[in-house]
Amino acid sequence: MTTHNSLWLNCLTAEQRERTCAYWYTVTDHGSMPHTAFRRKSSLLRWLHERGLTIAAPLPDELGTHASIKIEGGYRRQMHMDPEVFDRVIGSRSLALSNGEYTLAVISDDSDGLRTVHTLNPNAERAHFDYRVAEVCFA
Repeated sequence: MTTHNSLWLNCLTAEQRERTCAYWYTVTDHGSMPHTAFRRKSSLLRWLHERGLTIAAPLPDELGTHASIKIEGGYRRQMHMDPEVFDRVIGSRSLALSNGEYTLAVISDDSDGLRTVHTLNPNAERAHFDYRVAEVCFA
């Protein structure tokens, strides 16, 4: 299990966006390690909400305005090898990007207040969702 509690949100300029597969927002861990990225504000906000995270300052009103904003809170990621164990996880269902593909995720509320995003390990037999379709909702 991995805990992520030092995340930063970067709002990109148009020039930066051109170098990042058309992403407007990137998230880094510990200020420099790539974590995830989003093309749409709605997808970013959904990702934050599902993980129980908030941002320390408002997003810029206009796309293309650079900002670096601390993400408040943290969350965990847990991969499972056994589909039966994964199926018993209690939580809300979503999709998660894992090993370059969208797969089913279960997001649990843990007793310490953090949420955990559970997925099946890429080496386990797991569901895959068409990237172009899933991206509309989650990228």
